[in-house]
Amino acid sequence: MYRTGKSYLLNRMLLNRQSGFQVGASVNACTKGIWIWSKPIYGKREDGSNLPIIVFDTEGFGSFEEDHNHDIRIFTLAILLSSYFMYNSMGSIDETSIQSLNFVINLSKHIHIRNNQKFGQETEPEELANLFPSFMWVLRDFSLQLVDENGESISPKEYLEMALDTENNKSYINNQFDPKFKIRKLIKTYFKDRDCSTMIRPLLKEDKLQNLENIEPEHLRPEFLDQILNLRKKVLNKVKPKVFRGKELKMEFYCFT
Repeated sequence: MYRTGKSYLLNRMLLNRQSGFQVGASVNACTKGIWIWSKPIYGKREDGSNLPIIVFDTEGFGSFEEDHNHDIRIFTLAILLSSYFMYNSMGSIDETSIQSLNFVINLSKHIHIRNNQKFGQETEPEELANLFPSFMWVLRDFSLQLVDENGESISPKEYLEMALDTENNKSYINNQFDPKFKIRKLIKTYFKDRDCSTMIRPLLKEDKLQNLENIEPEHLRPEFLDQILNLRKKVLNKVKPKVFRGKELKMEFYCFT
């Protein structure tokens, strides 16, 4: 959703800088459409060579100024452009946060593979999954203990899988037409490679959060900085080139001044 700190997270985590993509303290959205950072950052290929990575910052969902059709266009374009997709939300994974991903239900209506479909025919989800990126769900301001129903510690990834589970939930088994079931099933179908990371609040004082971009790293919570560093390592080690029909996609940028 808009105004949940996506731009700040990208600046701190991937760009490794205090300022970069525009960050604001008001209720108004800063990012419009999709913004692209002008210089690549670098990860590593499997052979150890450098992999240039282009970072995109997208407009958030739910702005008062836009409608649902605008949001799904942004979401669809970001999915198709990306080889690694980060979804940012606040707090825990609950039914509301999962329902905010209801865009996945209509993706097959918005993406058509040329020469492989008749006009008006929807693409099969399994076929679309071949085009889709790795998925990382980042839970911000997360303060709960990660434990299962027996009180045993679990990883953030296991927590995500529990939230998406449909096989062990009797209400879904008995009613597979339930939209709650469909969203979970499609998330798992589209995003075969998925993971989750949790992050605590960067500061404890509420008034300083409005000026977060200007806070020096040494004044942020050490646990938050550790989580930023760990997430950066995880992302840069897992990003792979975007592949379509067995070929790496090449991106060219033209600057008009």
